Amino acid sequence: MGRLSNVDLVLAMEGVAHIFRAYDIRGVFNVDLTADVMARIGMAMATYFSYEHVVGGDIRVSTPILKSALISGLLSAGVDVTDIGTVPLGAAMYASKRLNAAMAYVTASHLPPEWNGVKIGKPGGVMVTSEDVYNIGRLFGSPERLRKVPYDRVGKCRTYNVLPDYLSFLGEQLKSSGLNIVIDAGNGATTLVVPRLLRSAGHRVLCMHCDIDPTFSARGAEPEPEKLIDLRRAVKVYGADFGVAFDGDGDRVIFTDENGRVISPEQAAVVMLEGGERGDVVANVECSMILEEYVKGYGGKVFRVPVGHTFMVNAVSEKNAVLGVESSGHFVVRRNLNMDDGILALIHFADSLANIGEKVSKIVPPAYPVLRRKIRVAEDIKFKVVERLRGRLTAIYGEVETIDGVRVVADKGWVLIRPSNTEPLIRITVEGSSQEDAEKLLREFYNYVKSEIKAFESLRRRA
Repeated sequence: MGRLSNVDLVLAMEGVAHIFRAYDIRGVFNVDLTADVMARIGMAMATYFSYEHVVGGDIRVSTPILKSALISGLLSAGVDVTDIGTVPLGAAMYASKRLNAAMAYVTASHLPPEWNGVKIGKPGGVMVTSEDVYNIGRLFGSPERLRKVPYDRVGKCRTYNVLPDYLSFLGEQLKSSGLNIVIDAGNGATTLVVPRLLRSAGHRVLCMHCDIDPTFSARGAEPEPEKLIDLRRAVKVYGADFGVAFDGDGDRVIFTDENGRVISPEQAAVVMLEGGERGDVVANVECSMILEEYVKGYGGKVFRVPVGHTFMVNAVSEKNAVLGVESSGHFVVRRNLNMDDGILALIHFADSLANIGEKVSKIVPPAYPVLRRKIRVAEDIKFKVVERLRGRLTAIYGEVETIDGVRVVADKGWVLIRPSNTEPLIRITVEGSSQEDAEKLLREFYNYVKSEIKAFESLRRRA
């Protein structure tokens, strides 16, 4: 193992290197994400790019504490701040675009209530890359490099009640009315907006878990299908047109059909395309082939991006795509009108469904079987194993996709092999035309991975 840099040593000694992740910053409150850590993060962000910042946060107990600390760090480094308070993430994105300011939103998204963190955006609706986050982390680990301004040059802080303007913006986008919709807000931030928005447009709305609860006591902050039993039952009992569930901050959204059956994000995307604008689509490497089949059917193209909503958000603008979709439930709709906004995705889904005039179950194509498997592997060889597999699988299958791990398209499905960014694991995802095809592909590629791991371990023993 190589020598640690001075920055790495500082981060390691302070026990916070792990909070700087591929897409955002996350940690456990008052364990590895304290008020003083957050203030220094604010200074590092202001040092890295000295734009005015819009700062908001979700409904967690620790969010006001950490948001105040973050604002203090930004101000002390000479950056002006607009504090928009407690809002869904989409409102922060809207304010960032409207004010042409950078965005810092305090949240841990779908994680349990003891967690918190920061999602970061640049002015103009561009989300930061993993390299940006790591660069902020490097500045955090170099206190001598942080900008410290004298008392007469500190930033100015103002407040902005963005919710009325955000609601007005969403209302202008929502064209449909008269649908029966069941909402599961999961006790999160979308409660502040969604029920009022849909009802004002003439939709009939049944709310579930639409009370603010920082502990997410109803079903947790993550809208996992197995936790949506109440939503699924209510959709059937009340004869709703569809159901919708949000995560804690409102960027992820999951839909059900009129029978209460959870549909995949790719199936939801088909509804959006069928009843909305058709065109090119951005999808991550884990997204189902049903999307590719549908888009190719009308002459469009699917652009694949790495896993991580930031890649999808930015690619929609770069490719001028009409829609972006991630397999975890992130959407970018209407040519990146408001970035990764789950509430706007709901609006687009409702309008598209109303335009079609059919039941959701009649529109969506059937899902293909998907299988997943994790293989434990030593941290120092996981990326090397996948790189070796790239060459081996290219020789066998011809062209393979390597934008995020190795993705192989076979005759009756596809396989994705990815090293985990955070754990000593290699993940295999398989989608097959049938269950038998999926199981066959999983066995075959599992053996490929195991044989490469065995080869590396054998070399290590001989060394």
